Amino acid sequence: MIATKTKELVPLSAPEVLVLINGVFTGRDALSSLASSNTQALRTFFVTPGSVTIGQAYALATYVKGDTIVSLGMISAGTVSSPSDFSYADVPLGFIIEGEVVVVKGGKATKMLAAGDFIGLFETSDWLNTHHKRNIGDWTLITNSKTKIIYFGASVLGGQGNAAHQLRNYLIGLARSDQVPQPITTLPLLDWVASHTTKARLSDYAIVAHTHLLPNNFPFFRHLAYLVGFGRMFVLEKPYSTVQGTYNDLIKSGCEVIQVRMEPGLPYEYAVQKSVAILWTKVIEELKKNDITKLLLVDDGGDLWASIPWEALHGVSICGVEQTQRGITRLKNSHLRIPSIVNVASSGAKKLVESLFIGRSVVDKLFEGGHLRSKRIGIMGMGSIGAAVLASLKKLGLQPLHYDPSYHHHMPANTDARASIDSLFNDSDIIIGTTGTDSMKGVAVERIHGHKVLASASSADVEFSSLLKMAPATTSPFSTRQVRIHEDLMVDILNGGYPLNFDRENNATPSDDIVLTRCLLYIGAMQAVGLNDAGRENGAMYPLDGISQKKTLERWINEKNASTNQSPIAIQDIDRIVSATSPQTHIESFHVWND
Repeated sequence: MIATKTKELVPLSAPEVLVLINGVFTGRDALSSLASSNTQALRTFFVTPGSVTIGQAYALATYVKGDTIVSLGMISAGTVSSPSDFSYADVPLGFIIEGEVVVVKGGKATKMLAAGDFIGLFETSDWLNTHHKRNIGDWTLITNSKTKIIYFGASVLGGQGNAAHQLRNYLIGLARSDQVPQPITTLPLLDWVASHTTKARLSDYAIVAHTHLLPNNFPFFRHLAYLVGFGRMFVLEKPYSTVQGTYNDLIKSGCEVIQVRMEPGLPYEYAVQKSVAILWTKVIEELKKNDITKLLLVDDGGDLWASIPWEALHGVSICGVEQTQRGITRLKNSHLRIPSIVNVASSGAKKLVESLFIGRSVVDKLFEGGHLRSKRIGIMGMGSIGAAVLASLKKLGLQPLHYDPSYHHHMPANTDARASIDSLFNDSDIIIGTTGTDSMKGVAVERIHGHKVLASASSADVEFSSLLKMAPATTSPFSTRQVRIHEDLMVDILNGGYPLNFDRENNATPSDDIVLTRCLLYIGAMQAVGLNDAGRENGAMYPLDGISQKKTLERWINEKNASTNQSPIAIQDIDRIVSATSPQTHIESFHVWND
């Protein structure tokens, strides 16, 4: 690379800037739609009365071919790094009015910028969003021809008035919609939580995740990629929830995504075991090629913990976060060697709040499918999800029956409670399973009669797995599975026995609800990294940071109440909810919140 010479910054007045911007808009026949939109946004800013005041700073820099404008995410010395009005970000906002700029990342020239494109968009947007200056990327920008760039000072971007406000919103919105790894996404609450819990980027880590590939999970992946880069992320999908667009976005971003290929007649866990072996092979190969000494695992269901190849990972320190109660149960009922794990599943915020909108989303799916018309409804399991399903059904004017294993300990006076599973089935047409286990294993099915419809609000295909084993093999694993149990009992198992709110086409839960879970997972991940770097003992599970839960819940409630989708809980509920976090024996919580 040719080192950048000291640049003469030429101060510009607002009218001069507008002339140059108009030149971009009219001087090229084929501006891209994005470049045209950028140019129009700036024109609107400058022509709006009262938008430009005396003292605002603009500067023009001219480069020759081969100049390095940005080196590994930092503006090159001598460009605009000295004047204080341009020092608000590692790369201040620049607008290309002439020439071409190549973006180099990981030794590859990944894209070309030209007239109408911004540089410093992510750094500037992050500063506008958080008021902090921090390194965002590790990309390098090199000119491919004579290039002219207008730089915008802090006094311009921080100006008063509607025009400045609209320009800031445009820049932040543009950054949110881009897939480049950065701490600003389409989930502003997650961005805010990350800004208060991220201490540093993780140069010596790789990330391994087994979770849902949903559109409103992609911002979480982007935050993880900001920490390590997409090239150091390995993701094992859950095919019963994967949305193809998100799968494609992860691959296009450079993430290593491993598919779980399901085979007719073979159980789901078999396909997962085969694919998780491939996952670890790829991870080990990456560790050998690069200087990676630490792993952060994000698991949903326990499959990663059960498969860690400890011998092959000798010398690598491991930590992680588990988000499901099924995963925690699998660990507690095993003798597996485990690393330090932050238990998000047992946090009060996840148990008592997430369950509310998970239950509602399952009921919504049943309603959309016409399954609730003139039907008797039963709920199997009255934990947090079962209670949420019950509440959602009652809001529709329905009065469902229910069964829970605790029945004979508490003997509820409620006449809607049933004393056994067979009585629940016989009195119901539709049964919603929420137990998180094989609820029909060992049940006296010979005492159940009729045609029943079964829907899962549980994990994977575990809720009715013993019944699914009697179903004919199929090449359509997510279709309704019809099973003749005996001469007088036929069951239709919706969505192949997988959770009904996953349809592989859309988000399972609205973004403004599920963002809470994404935040809790990110807090847990940062907590796990802190534990790992502090040398805390392996083989232990830690409760999720209570301070971070409180801060997140308070912000989430306020944002919900400012929207049309009101919060189901109140501010005064927060202490009760957080105190419901299950303690992990004697282990003290590790706090990560930084105001």
